[in-house]
Amino acid sequence: MRGPVTKTCEQCKQTFECGQYGCWCGQVGITERQMDWIATRFQDCLCPACLKMVSAGALEAFPLKPVSPTGAE
Repeated sequence: MRGPVTKTCEQCKQTFECGQYGCWCGQVGITERQMDWIATRFQDCLCPACLKMVSAGALEAFPLKPVSPTGAE
């Protein structure tokens, strides 16, 4: 396992640190349904602020973005 990685949130484009296994995101409290919702819209992680919005049920704040199988936008 390598250390934290700097990522860019796919929703708001802010950079944040991802701790990978044992990351801060494991403490946010995302439900399985919310994880499925995220997976249909994004290919990678969301920042703390956006993930907290999803956790709080603010799903309408995130427009549906088509996910390209090649990763191209």
